Amino acid sequence: MKINYLKQKSHDMKDIIKLFGIIGIFTITFSCLANNSFQNKNLEIIDLIIKTKEVQIGGTLTIPTNLKTSSLVIMLSGSGDQDRDETLEGFKIMKVIAEHLASQGIASFRYDDRGVGESTGDFVNSTIEDHLKDLENIMNYFKTSKEHTFHDFILFGHSQGGILAGKVAVNNKSVKKVILMAAPAVPLLEVVLYQVRQEYEETTIPKSLIEADVSAHNKLMRAIEDDKNINKAYRLFKDTTESILYKMSSTEGMVDSLKMKQEATSKANEFKIIYGLPSLTSFLYHDPSKDLEQLKVPVLGLFGGLDFQVPLEQNKDRMENALLKSGTDYHFITFDNANHFFQKAKTGKRSEYATLEKKFVEGFLNEISSWILEN
Repeated sequence: MKINYLKQKSHDMKDIIKLFGIIGIFTITFSCLANNSFQNKNLEIIDLIIKTKEVQIGGTLTIPTNLKTSSLVIMLSGSGDQDRDETLEGFKIMKVIAEHLASQGIASFRYDDRGVGESTGDFVNSTIEDHLKDLENIMNYFKTSKEHTFHDFILFGHSQGGILAGKVAVNNKSVKKVILMAAPAVPLLEVVLYQVRQEYEETTIPKSLIEADVSAHNKLMRAIEDDKNINKAYRLFKDTTESILYKMSSTEGMVDSLKMKQEATSKANEFKIIYGLPSLTSFLYHDPSKDLEQLKVPVLGLFGGLDFQVPLEQNKDRMENALLKSGTDYHFITFDNANHFFQKAKTGKRSEYATLEKKFVEGFLNEISSWILEN
């Protein structure tokens, strides 16, 4: 998840959605359509549409001819309305991983989020429960499919997808391993507040004003969550934003009071919408570490040393403590110069994403496939 707090401009709902850089198994009727199929001597690539009672889920199944494991890797993308490849500035993250896994004899399935690509449904109003339900439905489909049968699964979650992976793995015995790629181990609320502070690290804004802004964000999120004192929290957010804009403008020698009031109101309005979206609010107060404490399957944790969105220093220790409590086997790898998407980076910040090579840091892919086959 990533939101730019200092350079917020007016957006329509589609833009706002893009700002975000079921429990138990139940009986359900599935149908599946194979849209496209590609096959060579080494692998088969099948585009599927899995139909459930609520939505249809479009995805791509990649099966190598020389399968080295009976488990199917199911890929869970990060926050925001993602396509099956989790495309970032032309970098097809999940597709590249799937192709590498296939080259090592590992099958995988990746899919479009609700309302994206060939998946139907409403992404904006989808909750964590909806995402969990979709994942359970996908596993149930493969367990009952006559054409593409898998009974064991490895859940591969990137960022917010890691929250889903951990939660489902606790109660579903079909999950045999979990891979957490830059996944948060703290509630997303804490990640958001961390990012608010980080946005100011290269500014001259006083610490007291920065902390006032952090509190304003926190209070607005809580007011919306509790449906209490929303107007009060909204006014505080707007006033704090105006104070920050005034401070920034006075430093630059340019003060336009009317413009600052308008910008503060616009920003407050947008964050009031953002913090009320079910696709975000259902994750904000969920603590992933509570799920990790209950895991009984091996876990691979991957961290980027320059991850600005899910910071190493905020999440690694929390994840490790949770897994130590669970008693399960785990292996952590930190890639020193990697950003949130495990590209070689200079700062790790979103502003440089478009300038980076569309490939992973050295060793990243091999570490994943080796761990799958050796554990």
